Amino acid sequence: MSTANLTRAGVTVRLDSEAHDRLRRIAAAEHRSVAAYLELLVARDLAAREDAERVVRVHVAPDLPTAPPGPIRREANETEARHARRGATLDTLFGTR
Repeated sequence: MSTANLTRAGVTVRLDSEAHDRLRRIAAAEHRSVAAYLELLVARDLAAREDAERVVRVHVAPDLPTAPPGPIRREANETEARHARRGATLDTLFGTR
């Protein structure tokens, strides 16, 4: 058994015939096998999830150890919901929640 086989796990996927036929056509158009196309889709999804789960670090200037004082100013034409989301985001970033 080669080392390549030791580092890759196999998975069985059951698809309805319509989905399989569509995957087969897409994979063929990209000069891939269905398995290679599915592997690509999984890799893309995992990369997108990794990006989405990445932690955002905020560095605050030494003279601003806490959240900026005063209320958050509403932007022109900003809805109440968007203003509330911005406030919640800043509370989270500055650790005031």
